[in-house]
Amino acid sequence: MGISYNKVILVGRLTADPETSYSSNGTTIAKFRIAVDRPVFKSSSNNQQETDFFRIVAFGKTAEFVSNYFSKGKLVMIEGRVQINRWQDKEGVTKYFTDIITDRAQFMETKKASQQFTQNAPQQTNDSSERPFANDEVVSNNNEVFDGPDTSDDDEVPF
Repeated sequence: MGISYNKVILVGRLTADPETSYSSNGTTIAKFRIAVDRPVFKSSSNNQQETDFFRIVAFGKTAEFVSNYFSKGKLVMIEGRVQINRWQDKEGVTKYFTDIITDRAQFMETKKASQQFTQNAPQQTNDSSERPFANDEVVSNNNEVFDGPDTSDDDEVPF
């Protein structure tokens, strides 16, 4: 077999809270969808955007991280692979669906920026602490859970 490569990187917002389940051997499974905007160039000068929705599946430590910290509206980056699943319905017709199996998931905005987005009042800031991947970066890559606590003074999860 020749060389092959199956890698996907998506940045989008969760459309709902993740759904968590467990396999028969106890492995955590988290399923969720993200909405990813993409530009559409029409013949007119007005550039528009369309939104694609992707089914995401996480397993093990990544699924635990997603289940504990991801929620509807959060801007996240997903790294993983494309997997096509198929089955036959009652009439014998083969059905297909595509999942993104993620092995890495991380936040793409600070908690403060996320709160501004959910309040429908996003504001621009030049403060370097508001950059994605600032000192409060949170990443899940199997055994890696987070790089450091959020130093904000509220009672929410430290991200």
